[in-house]
Amino acid sequence: MKSQSRPSSICMTSRQEPLVFEVLPQEGLKNENVEFILGMPLNQVLTLIQQNARILTNVELMYSRKDPLGRDICVYLSNDGIRLMFHPVTQLLRLIEVDNLSQIVLKYKEKIFSEPGAEVSMDKVDEFFGSTHPGAYDDKQKICVKSWRGLSFCFPTAESANVEVTPGFGPLRSLKFDSATQPRLTKMSIFKGTAVGKNEEVIMPLSGYCGQNRTLLVSCARKNGRITGVDVLFQTQNGRTTSRLSCELELVKITRTISFGDSVARVLSALGAPSKVFYKSEDKMSIHRGGYKETLSPQPHFFFNYFSMGLQPTLTWAVNFTCKPHQASLCMDMLYTLSLSLMQMNLRFPNEEIKMSDSGTS
Repeated sequence: MKSQSRPSSICMTSRQEPLVFEVLPQEGLKNENVEFILGMPLNQVLTLIQQNARILTNVELMYSRKDPLGRDICVYLSNDGIRLMFHPVTQLLRLIEVDNLSQIVLKYKEKIFSEPGAEVSMDKVDEFFGSTHPGAYDDKQKICVKSWRGLSFCFPTAESANVEVTPGFGPLRSLKFDSATQPRLTKMSIFKGTAVGKNEEVIMPLSGYCGQNRTLLVSCARKNGRITGVDVLFQTQNGRTTSRLSCELELVKITRTISFGDSVARVLSALGAPSKVFYKSEDKMSIHRGGYKETLSPQPHFFFNYFSMGLQPTLTWAVNFTCKPHQASLCMDMLYTLSLSLMQMNLRFPNEEIKMSDSGTS
């Protein structure tokens, strides 16, 4: 797969010390500053990276323009060797890979098992995680994969001349090697399910909502055969705890209809406060207007950015030019159009630290 990267115009100085992460099988990676948890939405991960721009540098966002809903979205932290894979439709984090063990410190149950200069070996993996069965060996790629539920390790054997592969049942194989030539870990994967290729469907954790709405379905609202707006089905927290012992809030599903011609107050009442409000700086259609005598004081178009919902209602001022100037405010009506898009594909970051890559066809 070929990709072309648009490099960042600002390059921050890389830190000296590698990051330390706790490995949580079937959950993710975390430390005192950063948490990458399976099921996190893409927008939340990008916001997290922005908030920790001093320690998370050289970040690349890669996606397929030709097949955006068929191929995963990837966020790659090249300084740390962490690759975050997101489902193209739900945009939830479904797979975490660490493919450069020389730039990161990994811990399991508060004990370090891999660090730069002392990367984890196959014996150490068995010691920390316990070996319940032989690893699966790929004859074509010369890779031995040791896996547990939600966690797997890849050990290449092509460069180890003294490694002997003994037959086993099905894809399972046992490796014989001496301590000086044992394979070194090249990739660690964290996922939901029993194997990387058989990932279970990830769901957004309750801790990821943080009072935000999560869109489940958007459909057209029709009346007399004409589209009048959209019906938005979303999930949100209702303020009640799930149990007395838990601080997590309950999730409820809500359907709201927003129609063309609704006022700002109606939109806010239906969807809540937007993440941001943007104003259009210029109107390209102003050349088609009449003389200045027919035009009241110009009012900018603006739109509400519901970032976590993927919704962007655009509002515009519609003025009745037959009104007198002092009556214009009484003749204004708020109209809007809706554009549903992948908000994450059109981000503009203040520090421009995230590089955008457009992946071509495979």
